[in-house]
Amino acid sequence: MRRFVVLFLFALTAAGCASTAPQGGATGSAILPPEVRAQLQPGEGSYAPDQFYASPAASRGAYDRILLDPLLYFAPLEQMRLVSPDDRQVLLNNLYILLREALAEDYTLVRFPAAGVARVQFAVLPETRDPVVLDTVSTVEPGSAEAEVVRDMLASPLLKGRAFIIEAEWTDSVTGEVLGATVDRNFGRPSIDPGPIESWADVNTLLRDYAALLRYRLCRFRGGEDCVAPPAPLG
Repeated sequence: MRRFVVLFLFALTAAGCASTAPQGGATGSAILPPEVRAQLQPGEGSYAPDQFYASPAASRGAYDRILLDPLLYFAPLEQMRLVSPDDRQVLLNNLYILLREALAEDYTLVRFPAAGVARVQFAVLPETRDPVVLDTVSTVEPGSAEAEVVRDMLASPLLKGRAFIIEAEWTDSVTGEVLGATVDRNFGRPSIDPGPIESWADVNTLLRDYAALLRYRLCRFRGGEDCVAPPAPLG
């Protein structure tokens, strides 16, 4: 039986990666509206996001289904792209597939808005204080049984000293009302050591761990007794 998500975003304060909020001022944002960004709070706990926002609207509904939008990659307009176009596409497609797999363990995934459906949009961007623009969109067909994670052994696209941010905005799929938002640096880790991340196989492990982190947060909120903690290192 599929489990209901009620006030699911409040789980983010108690379940995600240890807070490692960026130092030295605000960073650029991809998808979060200014009014949401102004209300972001630091996460607390071993698996909390770096920042989160939970709307009072999240307390008014029960969501047992999720609509996962195509993933987006944003980048500063005036900076040279540090990740190649092919690598950006593979990064988004692989993460999309892994997020769907993780969410499908506990929720019904749907393709269209409806009552009781929470909609979530994820965006990936390099950490920057400059304005960013949409660069790449995941191209995996939702629900495609043929979608597979790229596992070739090409060199990792993650560069030393470059932090990445994942933003997520949760909304009511019918009304569009914002339910909450999260900001994670380095795919939910305190940092990314590029030493052991030498191939796409290593990158996929990083992405799979992030998907497991998202599932764990939601499970902890539901009060589940069989929640599987993401692999270390995360906290």
